[in-house]
Amino acid sequence: MSRRLVLAVIALSLSGLWMQPPSGRAATVDRIVAVVNGEIITFSDLQSAAALARLGLLSLSSDGTISHLQSSEHELLEQLINQRLQLQLARKKGIAVGPEEVEKAVEDVKQKNGMMTDAALQKALKEEQANLDQYKNGLKDQIMILKLVNREVKSGVVLSEEEMRSYYEAHSDRFLTPMQYRLHQILIPIPDPGSVQTAEQTARNVADQLKTGADFQTMIKRYSNGPEVKGNGDLGTLRADQMLPEIRRAVEPLKPGEFSAPVKTAAGVHIFRLDEIQPPKSRAFEEVKAEIQERLFQEQSADLYEKWLKDLRASGQVEIKF
Repeated sequence: MSRRLVLAVIALSLSGLWMQPPSGRAATVDRIVAVVNGEIITFSDLQSAAALARLGLLSLSSDGTISHLQSSEHELLEQLINQRLQLQLARKKGIAVGPEEVEKAVEDVKQKNGMMTDAALQKALKEEQANLDQYKNGLKDQIMILKLVNREVKSGVVLSEEEMRSYYEAHSDRFLTPMQYRLHQILIPIPDPGSVQTAEQTARNVADQLKTGADFQTMIKRYSNGPEVKGNGDLGTLRADQMLPEIRRAVEPLKPGEFSAPVKTAAGVHIFRLDEIQPPKSRAFEEVKAEIQERLFQEQSADLYEKWLKDLRASGQVEIKF
């Protein structure tokens, strides 16, 4: 199991997690790198954050949600300061995180990473010289911050119907149905690896006959051996994003009535006839309303979070000694 994957669910730990130096190397003398409203952040805290970040750690993004973090030490220190400020405010406002919430988060982590037991998680953490209690403390801090951001920032985002409709009209090109293709096919199956060359040769022969005017439906009845034969090779209408890449590349250049060169897939060797192209169409507002609402909510949340965090930083006493 990838340690990067395991640790990708932990946000920056503000619980004083210390990464032990490799065996045979002297420990770095700890020192204070920042003071946040009287609480210190040490160089060991910064080292821990940097080490975990190199492993693919996650941290809080601009709107308070968790996102991937790759930062320099100075940027990591800013992250630590901002998170410490938020934790202080969360505690001041009485925001609490119950043990059951942390345990649920741990269970979600184990499930997403294919772990069935605490022992498996503890083993992975031990490789990073951390333990389950430290892990849970880091999760607890992050849940607390997310609760704070939801209460102080995201609850203030209010979207009107008019605002969503205006966005829909201004970005109509984002809400189009995919291109769709009505297709028929001739399928020459490949029952075993030894049949590949025979199937490919048959498909080339069929293509040659089609080029000289052979009827596509007749070729389906004569050569095709797929389950669609009973439907005269009719594949119906397919969206471009529903096709295998190799099929899409073969079909997209065609004009209605034209057929493709032979295309080999795991199912066999195909020859496609394009019957109709259905161009993209505008999706109705009601169909995309939830998508617009989510997009605008995230954008406005991010803007409000940046302003809120800037104000929080300005109202605090932060001394950087790094």
